[in-house]
Amino acid sequence: MRKILSGLAVVFLITACSSSSVLLEPADFAWPIESVLTTDANGNVSIERYSSEFNVTNLFTIEYGDSTIAANKEVRIIRGQDGYYYMTAAGFKNVYLFFAKEGTLILEKKVLVNAEGISEPVFNQRKPYVELIDGEMSYQINSQGLKEVN
Repeated sequence: MRKILSGLAVVFLITACSSSSVLLEPADFAWPIESVLTTDANGNVSIERYSSEFNVTNLFTIEYGDSTIAANKEVRIIRGQDGYYYMTAAGFKNVYLFFAKEGTLILEKKVLVNAEGISEPVFNQRKPYVELIDGEMSYQINSQGLKEVN
């Protein structure tokens, strides 16, 4: 009986340990189209389609040095195939790449697009890149950086 219980314990231990290394791949996290969100008075945005909500006040602080201007602004967001959230807004100089971890979005990379500011940003999914269109200009962005297309 002792041998049977010891054997079952070993099998259980092996099974428990192996489940922590399960990979589900390939995985594609891309959203088909961008979400255009308007901040509320506290700088919060909500993406009902994906049941997501977060505060972007710090994004405006990084971009402008002032969090008080975050109210009632449009923020553009799309999720790339690589799982990063790409965010920008009209007037921003940069596109910000975030990843999700333990209930927060963590800045991975800030990509300079235009030192004068992006006037009319639009994101599109163009696997393996995220396309950013600003008027006549088009860019490909991924976690490695930015490439001007035209």
